[in-house]
Amino acid sequence: MSWKYLLPVLLAASPASAQNAAAGKKPGETFKDCADCQTMVVVPAGRFKIGSTEEERTREGVPAVFGDHEGPVRDIVFGKPFAIATTETTRGQFALFVKATNRPIPTECFTYNATDDTWAGTPGNVANWQKPGFTQDDTHPAVCVSLDDATDYAAWLSKKTGKVYRVPTEAEWEYAARAGTTTTRPWGDATQPICTKAHIMTTATFAAIKNAQSWQDELMCSGELSWTVPVGSFDPNSWGVYDMLGNTWEWVADCAAPDHAKLPADGTAQTAANGGDCKRRLNKGGAFHSRVWLARPATRGGGQDGSHRPVAASIRIVRDL
Repeated sequence: MSWKYLLPVLLAASPASAQNAAAGKKPGETFKDCADCQTMVVVPAGRFKIGSTEEERTREGVPAVFGDHEGPVRDIVFGKPFAIATTETTRGQFALFVKATNRPIPTECFTYNATDDTWAGTPGNVANWQKPGFTQDDTHPAVCVSLDDATDYAAWLSKKTGKVYRVPTEAEWEYAARAGTTTTRPWGDATQPICTKAHIMTTATFAAIKNAQSWQDELMCSGELSWTVPVGSFDPNSWGVYDMLGNTWEWVADCAAPDHAKLPADGTAQTAANGGDCKRRLNKGGAFHSRVWLARPATRGGGQDGSHRPVAASIRIVRDL
């Protein structure tokens, strides 16, 4: 659905105060708060349904260990607009933050170890966002970052610009990823188009990961061995947001929970006060080594400590309006 038809519906459902809060910025409009800040796009006020149905999970072949966490489907209402970064935070953008704050370079990242076929890293081989174990440049998403890194990066941008930047809630992230649609993915329920719309597991990456052989009967995208790709390599969704599916997992602010039953209906984050386990945190969207059913807006990944740095985890920020 285009902005032309969606905008009147969303604004009609939004209180006047919410529209005033975004004075001068309209849904779909992009902006930057400083020359080297990330490009943000305005997401409208409105409502959507978070999570997945049993029908979707069955069609996609989602194992219960993942799928059971995606229900029940809940109505979420955003009373006012917010802005979200059009892309993941790049390695170059993250480097500016590290330099400006004299942030120590980490000495650990959970990367793929081909020797024993695990994702626990290689003993004695230090990995971090500067050297994750594969080739990147400053246009690729910053990886080997933790939720703590993401939160501190957003706080630095807030201090630098005088605006409120933060890590998105799960509801905000999924709302932006769905872009006004109700289907499995923004383009519909069909799986096949994913290879031209998102960077997920390719046949070459599949061959390089030994324990992936159990996936051999699933849809695989053809292509060369590729870990991350530059941000914006695929077309954006209809709200102007790139790479919400595939390339890298993206941290969200919520504490983990077994399902959506106690998720706040106003789009705020799930915390310990409403049933969240804050020793485990969530990320969304799938990554370069993900099976196709993982690359859906409804998927809830993670369950890791907020200080954990997975090789496929990155940052996407939002800004309050």
